[in-house]
This record gives sequence, C-alpha cells and structure tokens, in this order.
Amino acid sequence: MESQASFGDEVSVNLLREEDEEEFRSCCEDDEVWKETEEPVKVDPKDDLDEFSVKMFFKGMSIAGHGDSGFRLSGIGVVMERSTNVPAIQVQKRLDFYVEEPVADYLALMDGLMEAVQNKVRRVYAFTDSELLYDQVSHEQKLEIPLLVALRQRILEHASHLDAFVLKLVPTVDLERPSKLAQVAIGVVSFPAKGVESLENCSICCDDKPSLMMITMKCSHKFCSHCMRTYVDGKVQSSQVPIRCPQPRCKYYISTAECKSFLPLTSYESLEKPSQKQIFFTQIEFTAHIQIVLSCLILLNVCQLGQVHQVSQITAALTVQFVRDSSV
Repeated sequence: MESQASFGDEVSVNLLREEDEEEFRSCCEDDEVWKETEEPVKVDPKDDLDEFSVKMFFKGMSIAGHGDSGFRLSGIGVVMERSTNVPAIQVQKRLDFYVEEPVADYLALMDGLMEAVQNKVRRVYAFTDSELLYDQVSHEQKLEIPLLVALRQRILEHASHLDAFVLKLVPTVDLERPSKLAQVAIGVVSFPAKGVESLENCSICCDDKPSLMMITMKCSHKFCSHCMRTYVDGKVQSSQVPIRCPQPRCKYYISTAECKSFLPLTSYESLEKPSQKQIFFTQIEFTAHIQIVLSCLILLNVCQLGQVHQVSQITAALTVQFVRDSSV
C-alpha cells in the first residue's frame, strides 16, 4: 500500500543516527548543499505537542533469581506525555510469562503503540535505551532471532496506522518513569547491591522471597509486595479504609504514600478515592460539630436571660441540624 511505503521512508529518514549524519555530511563538498539538505531531513520530537501527538517513554524489565530462589518475572511500563493540561497515558503490566529484557522492551513498545492508536493518537515520538531495538526498527538490522523479527514486524504494523512514528535512542536515566511502572508491576521495591541476593520470609504467605521484593512498613513489619498488594486490594474492595498493618495485634495504619511503592496504578487510584472521601466527610462532621457547640452556648445564654420563647426556636433548629447531619 502507498501509505505503508511512505511510512517506511519516514522511518529511514527520521531515525538517522549521528554517525550516519556525519557520513552523509562528508559526501557533501559544498557546505551550502548540506545546509539545504539538513533542514528537511532532521525531524526532532516537538516540544509543543498537540492533542493528537505524544512523547512515548517505554521500558521493559525482567529479573531472574539464581540458585534455589527460582523467581522469574517480567513487566513493562509506558508513559506517553501529551499536550499541556492533558493527563499522560500510562501503561503498566506484569507479563504472564518470563522473557529476556530485550524482548520485554519490544513488548513495551508494541503495547504502547496499541494504546496510542486506541486513544486516537496520530503522531508518536518514542524513546528507548535499547540499541538492539533501535537498530532493528530504524535500520532493519538482520537478526537470527525469529521472535524479535516477528515482534519488529508487529511494531511496524501498529506504527503504520499513525501519521508519524519517530524512534530516538536516549540514556537509561531518561526512562526513569516507565522503569518505575515496570518495577512496581513485577513487585520489585528495592535493588540491593550488585551481586548480593538474599531471601527473606514473608509472614503472610510464609514463603522465602527475594529481598528486593520485601516491604518494610514504618512499624518495622516486613511482607512481600505481592501479598501486600492482595491484602490492600481486598481492604479497598470491602471499604475497610484506613488499612491496618496485616501483622496480628499491630495497631499501625498504612499510609497511602507507603502503598505507592507496591500498588499498580489502578489499585492506587482506587485507594486514593476512599481516602479523599474520608477527609471530605471528616471536614463536614467537624463543621457540624462546631455549629452545634455554638448553638448550645447561645441556648444556654438565652436560658439565663429568661427568654423562654427563644429556647423553643433554637431547640427546633438544633433538631433539624442533627437530623441533617445524621443523614450525611
């Protein structure tokens, strides 16, 4: 199809690496020729995005234990920045299967493109730290890994539905937000020193879990992130908020901020809503309490002055206020 052909041309132009640009520049004896050619060739992600454009930062993450630990987990995170005052699109997923991290990067990009199309995005400026993915998508580098070849084809198919798709290679530090999403998705809450791998017992499931998946609450009790996620989700679903520490006889209440380190986006948003609702009703109850106290003081003063006819009016007003507050 003609649209697919133009898309292929766009990728090969927009994804020129710096060394390719230098090689091309050396072929131009006249500097003016290079200057005339440079402007239409170089396409950078726009700082001012419109409603149909996004900057997509994506990252796949995989961890595997050694020895007897045997845990193997993979997840992805995607953050798509949109125009000013428009909420970002975020994708967070724990994969049902384990893959090597380079494969997880491919899956993150593929899921991100699918989500972009579903949100009617027309232009995607994507950022990756994977040289393998960048080289294969932009320069059609030939690989002998059938899975990556198939994933590349799926990525280009999804991108062909867009008006523009540009992929850039960036340092890993620029992908902190999607990395965090992927990290929470697979239950990683910390990274111990390189080469150090230890197991700790979770008092909920009674299993030995990797230390990087263990959460230490402010009350000093430790649990694995997967058990805490299930525990908090259950409390939120049954409206048992605020939530106590799951350790028997512990009276500590878990803060919403603590839950952010192990709860996925959807679960964390569900937790925030009851908390905000609780604060709202607490403010109403406090205001009603002040009003009743002031009314009682007025009533006492009126009684002392012997103005009996006003006592009945104030009593009736207090009764109405009490019934209204009870209904809230």
